[in-house]
Amino acid sequence: MFETADPKNLYYVANRVRLFPEDEKVLIKLYQPLVGAVAVALYQTLIQNYDPYGIISDSKGIYSLQEQLDCSLKQLFNSLHKLEAVGLVQTFLSDNVFNNVLVFKLLQVPAADKFFATPLLASLLKEKVGVPTFHDLSHAFAQEAKLKEKPIKNAKDVSANFFDVFRLPGDEAITPSSDVVQAAQENKVHEVETAKVNDHDSIDWDFIKQEYSRYQIPASEIDLNKEQIRGLIQTYGLSEKEFVDESLPCLHGSYSLNMRDISNTLAENYKRTNTRENVQAQLNEGRKKALVAIKDMDDNDKKLLKAANESSPAEFLYKLKTQKGGITSANEKQIINNLHTQYGLPEDLINILTYTCLTYDTVVSSNLAYKIANDWLQHGVATAVQALQYVKKRRNSFGKKRPVRTYQKRVEKGTDWSKKKADRDAGISTEQLKNLFKDLNNK
Repeated sequence: MFETADPKNLYYVANRVRLFPEDEKVLIKLYQPLVGAVAVALYQTLIQNYDPYGIISDSKGIYSLQEQLDCSLKQLFNSLHKLEAVGLVQTFLSDNVFNNVLVFKLLQVPAADKFFATPLLASLLKEKVGVPTFHDLSHAFAQEAKLKEKPIKNAKDVSANFFDVFRLPGDEAITPSSDVVQAAQENKVHEVETAKVNDHDSIDWDFIKQEYSRYQIPASEIDLNKEQIRGLIQTYGLSEKEFVDESLPCLHGSYSLNMRDISNTLAENYKRTNTRENVQAQLNEGRKKALVAIKDMDDNDKKLLKAANESSPAEFLYKLKTQKGGITSANEKQIINNLHTQYGLPEDLINILTYTCLTYDTVVSSNLAYKIANDWLQHGVATAVQALQYVKKRRNSFGKKRPVRTYQKRVEKGTDWSKKKADRDAGISTEQLKNLFKDLNNK
């Protein structure tokens, strides 16, 4: 699989493919749900861009395809890789005086029966469109294929053969003349290959079998679980050696592979590794912004920081519990151990976190500890000094009295109708009344 970030990288199309209406129907109905509309457009664009008289020096940059498809370079290569996977395009990298040139070889769209006879393509189509639509497509193409030809029943082939009709001089029918052989060679053209799914496996299965054979795991067990092993290797980006090493704790002396245990182990290891890497990245970023000293640091703060820097997390927890008159539970020790071993938090930061938890509760609970740790990491807290400063800042902000808004009550006054005088002003003059009655009489 090749990809470049240079849109000026040259390319050319190596062959011509003719699309008939039946081919276009298969391409749109069956292949487009798998590869997407951009990939189908790219395939058709490459067909139109074939120049039988073109030479390498006439090659265009990939940016010309971007202009035709109106897509980004990443979208272009994603679509190309999908076409390669289903077998519609083969990509070659030609190294010559023009540096690396991409050569696209196009393959013919197969008939619908060949598509449905390929389990990988048919299964992927079912996943993409759903079972009802998949059945509808299958029935529609099957019905159309049956209508192309009517069955011939109770009939005998009475067609004339070639020698019944034609005669050739001498032994021409047995040994063609040199002219005929030369004409055949002259008109021999390479047939366009039909697309086949590119299921070439890059995993070295022989190496995996050899590694497992050291632990009495038969090769048949690898063949039986090949699809699951491939999925796990691709999901977590493992090499063959890394997969075998990660799965060793799950063997338990048996002669089979427990794929459920292996899958769970890989997921847990992946989660732990990536979480630890993310935490370390955030801690490193926080240390860059660490302050040298805390503003307004009193003697108690200095004493606490000194104890946090000189004591291990377990020892610090024990001292705090002793001061408060409590006991240290195994669950509390496990929590602070996980914070250090799994997530990589420094010991002094864990000690301040423990101190903070015990100011809110009598025990160090996992919910509170992880909640505080997440809050600190999100705010760039990476050292004990920063943690103590952050805690004091939050306490001061909560300790301040917020201004309370007072609203003056509005009293709605009612109307005393006993004191309300009637409005006798009709708003119309006597002359206007006369004119009004006059108009009424005229109607």
